[in-house]
Order: sequence, then C-alpha cells, then structure tokens
Amino acid sequence: MESGDGDAGAVVGDDPLLPLVLTVLEHHGYTCTVISANEVEVSRPDRDDGNRNRIMLTNLRQWTALEPRDQWPALVADFLGSLIAAAEADQDDRLDLDDYAAVRSLLRMRLYSDEIGDELDIVHRPAAPGLAEVVVIDKPTTLMMLTTEIAKGWPVDRDELFRVARENVRSDGPLDVDVQPAGETRLAALYGDTAYVTGHALWVGDYPVTGPYGTLLAVPNQSVVHAAPLDRAFPHAMNALVGRAWEEYLQGPRSVRPHIYRWHEGTLTLAGRVEQSAEGSLAVHITPEFQDCLEELIRG
Repeated sequence: MESGDGDAGAVVGDDPLLPLVLTVLEHHGYTCTVISANEVEVSRPDRDDGNRNRIMLTNLRQWTALEPRDQWPALVADFLGSLIAAAEADQDDRLDLDDYAAVRSLLRMRLYSDEIGDELDIVHRPAAPGLAEVVVIDKPTTLMMLTTEIAKGWPVDRDELFRVARENVRSDGPLDVDVQPAGETRLAALYGDTAYVTGHALWVGDYPVTGPYGTLLAVPNQSVVHAAPLDRAFPHAMNALVGRAWEEYLQGPRSVRPHIYRWHEGTLTLAGRVEQSAEGSLAVHITPEFQDCLEELIRG
C-alpha cells in the first residue's frame, strides 16, 4: 500500500474500513494508493498496460454502516470482487469507443448530484439546481460515464447525445410504481431493475403521480424516485417526501440529493432545499419560484 499524500497513512490508521479494502485489493494482485478516505487508486503490476484506476468507496461506506462490524469483511470482499470481475471482463472484451455507431444503442442517462461535474471531465448538463444529467455507456458488465474526450471524436453534438441517451432509457420500459397513502395525499415510489431509475424523474408525468400543478418529487439515491401529486394537499406531500428523502439520502447507497423538486409540463425545478439543524430537526427552504406556485395553487 502506498500513500497519495502525507495524511493518507493517518487516514488508513484511523479508519476501520480502509484496511479491509486494501487487504482485499492486494489479495487480488493490485497495488493500491490511498488518495483519500473515499478514494483508492489501483493498478496491476503483472500487466504492462500501465492503467491506473480509481475506486470510490462512498457507496461501500453506506452499505457497511447498515451492518454489524463482523459482517464487514464479507461485504467488502463481495463489493470489490464484483468491481474487479467487471473491470477484468471489460479488459478481455473491449468496446471500440471511437465507433459511435457501435456505442449509440448503449448510451443511457441518469441523474447525479451536480457536484460530480466539478470532479470529472464528463458529458453532463444541469437538470435542476443540485442535479446533473450525465450521459453514460451501458457496457455489458459496467456502467461508464461518457468523457468529453471520447465524445468529441463522435459525429454528433451534445444535444443529440442527451436526446439519444434519454430515448434509450425510455425505450427500456417503465418503472414499477408502489403507491401508499400519506395523510390526505398519496406517495409513490418509482423503482425497477435498472441502473437508470433517476432518469425517469425527467418524465415523471408518464406515471399516475401528477396533480393539477404538477408533481412533487425527490431523488434521494439511484434506486428510487419518490413522487406525489401537487395539489391542495401539498403540505402532506411535502412532509412525507422530506422525511423519506432525507432518510434514504443518508442511508444510500449511491446517494444523489435530499431536496424536493417540482415537475411541471416537462420541466424539473427546485421546490425546496432540505437541511438538518444542529438539533437534528429537518427544515425545508422553499424557493421563491415554488412560493409563487403555492400562492397560485391556494388562490385557485
């Protein structure tokens, strides 16, 4: 194990998870460099390709936080084993990423926290305040974010990439919908056996969760979109969404945002930012745009 900076050794020493991660990776023949508490760079000395890849540990931390400490070794081994198997399969069956015609049908999109665009050179654009729409390549064993370096060699512009990526997600079929009562309203969970659940937030009007003023929704993690009709029962919808979104955002894995959004006539906007006080209570800071919507709703 190597240290990426002067503090990395201290990070490993203070962290109960990192030593398990490094042990498993080294068992698989990888040389590891600790970049930070949530990022490890790995390479295979027995391969002459010179590739160094980074593994993000945020999701693994969220998974292990839900389990007793004695279960961590098995969880770490399963998590990293799956990543390694997928990476090595990709090495053995490489896709020609220069050939847009071969890749087009594999393009998909999903929503992430907008912070991701600050960290990576990827094809993305704002979806709403706090959210970014990211184009990915749905490879046989892994999901790969589309880099700007790859995309600039293709004979299409960015708008076309997003159009194709959305079209491919929608053509995969609709999500499952589980509707439960929540006070005087109903709260729906949209989910499915797909990596692209969050993309459906952009066309949530296709689902039976729309009121006369649109839909309130939350995208706490990559596994679910919570939605409720926006009508006169909006206080019940807002309360139900805030509690559910905050809990599932903290729990993860693959957290996105805990905030509440409004979908209306094909447009996604921020309705309220959700924050937790020092005392532990949750507060929703309504945006001026959504306040105007609520006043119109009440007058109507």
